[in-house]
Amino acid sequence: MRELVARYLSRSISRRGFLKGLTTAGISLASAESILESLVPIARAQEARGVAPEAVKMVEGTGAECFAEQLIASGVKYVFGNSASEDAQFYEALVDRPQLKYILTPHEGPGAAMAAGYVKASGEPTIVMQAAVVGLVNAMGQMFNAFKEQTPLVFYSYRTDQTRRSGRDGFEEVANQEQIVQPMTKYSWLARRAEMIPETVRRGFKAAWTPPYGPTYVSWHSDLNDEKTYAEIITQDKVDPRMRVRPNPAEIDRAAKLLVEAKMPLMIVGDEVYGAKAVSKAVELAELLGMPVTQVRQIYASFPESHPLWVGGPPAARIASLDFPKNPDVVINVGNKLQHNSPQPIVAREAKFIDMRNDSGSMGNVMNTEVPLVADVAYGLDDLKAAVEGIMTSAMYRKARERAQEVGRFSEKAKALRALVAKNPEWSRSPMLADRVTWEVAQFADKDAIIVHEAGSVVLHGFDFNPLGGRELFFYYGAHLGSGVGTAAGVKLARPNRQVICLVGDGSFV
Repeated sequence: MRELVARYLSRSISRRGFLKGLTTAGISLASAESILESLVPIARAQEARGVAPEAVKMVEGTGAECFAEQLIASGVKYVFGNSASEDAQFYEALVDRPQLKYILTPHEGPGAAMAAGYVKASGEPTIVMQAAVVGLVNAMGQMFNAFKEQTPLVFYSYRTDQTRRSGRDGFEEVANQEQIVQPMTKYSWLARRAEMIPETVRRGFKAAWTPPYGPTYVSWHSDLNDEKTYAEIITQDKVDPRMRVRPNPAEIDRAAKLLVEAKMPLMIVGDEVYGAKAVSKAVELAELLGMPVTQVRQIYASFPESHPLWVGGPPAARIASLDFPKNPDVVINVGNKLQHNSPQPIVAREAKFIDMRNDSGSMGNVMNTEVPLVADVAYGLDDLKAAVEGIMTSAMYRKARERAQEVGRFSEKAKALRALVAKNPEWSRSPMLADRVTWEVAQFADKDAIIVHEAGSVVLHGFDFNPLGGRELFFYYGAHLGSGVGTAAGVKLARPNRQVICLVGDGSFV
């Protein structure tokens, strides 16, 4: 009976349908009418709420129409997906909602990569749709990439098994479909009634876009798309926790003291710097301390590679493999996930380690952390710079300038050595060396080109990536192959006025 009451109050069934459902369940007509009358005040109260505040509105229509309305309220402009007959009501809803643009993709994998590329390049929400579980499993490789790369992408696929025949091992049916993706998502849920579709969608976007970011999955039985319902549509700003956290001031003071007293501090940058638009803040802190900067494996280049304090990435994914500096005594990580691919930690145990990022759950798991700074890195860099400036003496400023000169000398030498790649005796051989290919591409690429790199271990020569108005990098950090072409298309959709070049290899184009 509880299900019947919920459907009646959500306008999924009429008064007559409600009475018929109760009598079919064995309740007398008189008792059924009494129950109906008891619900009248509740129904009228809901109708009174029809005059909703601007951020909340009541929508009467099919489950698919409520789905489309909630996507609009969640700030979605583009929907990526493969067309499927069970989503026909959703496509009908799009006809009257031109603000939602549907991007038809040829396959679920590249479609999900395209959606992820759009999110990464635009910073705006989107959703990628698949056809039932069979389409979902085709997209799960890119869901894995989104999980590893912490991309806030919402996935949706319906359940082909309809509500009244679920559990009978029917066409395209698998038990507990939403549980398949649980290890790779922040949130996965099955809406059990049509009026729950908007809330399920809202929660999917909320979880995906709450730091640390990650993919989410929403689903419901396909017949709920056709079912008439009455549901709340709420704008995303009314459910978004806006979790931009400032670091603990006491820990900021400890970090500042370690940095100014260090003989040779080192900064590691990562994707959170790029995502928070905090590259210039990282540059300012590095310049203040004369501190060399590196970056271990991530998606973006998060520091200008032509800057004299840039010392390149560690070739063996450990700080010990850097040519310079050797044995830094204080290392600060700003927004890097620090993917460990060796029994040895990225930062040696001997160094004092400061970790600034928003993913508190992974702090201290592998490396000893002297100072944890759980924070939005833009706020964290602002606070840390202010704290450093507050305790710097004239002697410390002089020391920082001398250190910056030492780093600059190394950077000039390293730049000259990198240029020797063109002196390779096999430079003009056929077929071309991969080094030659990337070097030549760098010669004609626009000065603000975006390079989508899915070419395996190929080294990119001569690009001098600079996220402050220069060339940008989108690297396949997640490493599930097949993302490159789709990612490039999504990036181009988000930034139509930029040149986008996709480099594929390592079997990814096959």
